[in-house]
Amino acid sequence: MFVKSDDVLIEEALGGSEKAYSLLVAKYWQRIFRFLRRRVYDNALAEDITQQTFIAAFKYLKTFRGDSSLYTWLCTIAINNASKTPSNSLKTEHELHTLENPESILQVKQTVAEVMGVWSNLPSKQQRALYLRVHDNMRYYDIGIALRCSEQYAKKLVYLAKRTIRKEVNGKQ
Repeated sequence: MFVKSDDVLIEEALGGSEKAYSLLVAKYWQRIFRFLRRRVYDNALAEDITQQTFIAAFKYLKTFRGDSSLYTWLCTIAINNASKTPSNSLKTEHELHTLENPESILQVKQTVAEVMGVWSNLPSKQQRALYLRVHDNMRYYDIGIALRCSEQYAKKLVYLAKRTIRKEVNGKQ
């Protein structure tokens, strides 16, 4: 069975082929949903944002330049859509199920709250760069593409964000 490359499917979708666009959606829907599900608390919200992502991707497909993979481009759209959701629906707490005693759970919760407090005051590009690096384990090259900056600047953004968080959190202890 012949599987068409993303480039071919994109070209066909731009030419008006609904089948090509459907194949792209089928190929990436689950990955984008899982990508978003790690960021939001419920499946319904992740499903809604995934749908918004593909609607936006269809609308702006002609702007896709191919500088990054289609998946990276879709993740960027997904992140932008997720950032428009109310912050109480986004995951902000560390998983606590591995901790056994109440004191350690409380300590972790306090540290997470401190880190999130400092993080929320970081410049938005630093927030996004750090999030992509730590949460998604994204390469600096891909972070640069997602944030429309160089790979070196992406590294600098992550470094500055980490330094600020360490300084603020360690300074309070």
